[in-house]
Amino acid sequence: MAVVFSLVFNVGMPHISLAAHENYMALSHGEKMPYEYSILAPQPAVDSYNMITSREERLISQESLNSKQEAFLSLEGEPSVVAEHWITVTAYSSESRQTDDTPFTTAWQTPVRDGVVALNFLPKGTLIRFPDKYGDKIFIVEDRMNVRYPYRADIWMYTREEAKQFGIKYLRMEQLNVCVPRDYVFNHYEAAFPGLR
Repeated sequence: MAVVFSLVFNVGMPHISLAAHENYMALSHGEKMPYEYSILAPQPAVDSYNMITSREERLISQESLNSKQEAFLSLEGEPSVVAEHWITVTAYSSESRQTDDTPFTTAWQTPVRDGVVALNFLPKGTLIRFPDKYGDKIFIVEDRMNVRYPYRADIWMYTREEAKQFGIKYLRMEQLNVCVPRDYVFNHYEAAFPGLR
């Protein structure tokens, strides 16, 4: 009976099961629980505004933030992993119904391209990896998701068909010790659709 109940719980309410797993992992690492439980569903333990806009983005000017990020930019050697997160990962493309009225520009005002990720709980410019799915490929957090998804990642893809084929996955995400400034992105990466910003 317990096995049947567990199966029904995990299949019928995966969001609660995943939140419980995240809380368990956080507690096992001596961290604060990322979710609180309510009657209907788990809620983020922190304010959505704090998750979407980092403290630095709210309190520090863009110029000083860029100079601070340049200090974190490692130009030599391999980046190291500073944190691991198990999160739900989806995909999106440059369609106005999936984004806003500027589908070719990210929330960081950079052009869309392969390697762009929308993520709410890390600062823009943070480098991440999905090693179980993409190996050593590095993604950059440049876009944001709806506030309804505080702990979720959305990978940009060229077409809607690619995004639909990707579907929804639960993946291990590695947060790297490198945070790049926006000027670095402009100078080192080509837009997916030149001229369409």
